[in-house]
Amino acid sequence: MAAGAGERVQELVARLGRHPAAGLGLDLAREEDLAAWLVLACLLTGRAAEERAGQAFRALRELGLTSVGALAAAEPAAVAAALAGAGYPAPERAAATLVRLGRALRARRRGSLARLGSEALGSDDLATRLVRLAPGFGPAGVLRFLRPLRDHWPAAREVPLAPAARSAARHLGLLAEREDEEGEPGALRAALGSLPGAPPLADLEAALERLGSRACLRERPERCPLGADCPRRGRPRG
Repeated sequence: MAAGAGERVQELVARLGRHPAAGLGLDLAREEDLAAWLVLACLLTGRAAEERAGQAFRALRELGLTSVGALAAAEPAAVAAALAGAGYPAPERAAATLVRLGRALRARRRGSLARLGSEALGSDDLATRLVRLAPGFGPAGVLRFLRPLRDHWPAAREVPLAPAARSAARHLGLLAEREDEEGEPGALRAALGSLPGAPPLADLEAALERLGSRACLRERPERCPLGADCPRRGRPRG
């Protein structure tokens, strides 16, 4: 990375926000918070905007409905009512998925996500185990759940960057054209490791994904939240 890159990535995260799990105070090294992150990841994969998904998660957390045991014992209608009260779209569908996940984990892994992660033989096996837990929790939700767990579960280390995050990283000069196209984001990780005071990879990836979803992935610099600081402003597309 070029000189000043450390300050640039710190500013980017400060401006666009940390990873949703970190923003809600979740510690993914703790089993309880790991289950809560699974709930939040499911909500984020739905139709709701990130802010609305966060509100729905907080509503469930206030009712004690973010643990595997609580979800496994809950009635879908009660979960749906909490989601609807927070304005979450299609609350019945999301509630059914969350309750199925809780019950499947309780039945197959004694309620332990950490056990599931430690037993997986690699990223493909891990993703398959998660997808098979419940209808409604598909590949997009699984990838979202696994990305911040690269440093916690060896089997998750090869999970690739979100496409929007990679597009934004390229536009900002954090990645070269063909770096981190698939598999572990080793180039971005190595670059961050060389910067003093750099944010965690999960926080940077989340900020990049927000940026990329708004502008970079569709080559829409006029929509870039960085405004005049967008490096694509005034450049031809392509």
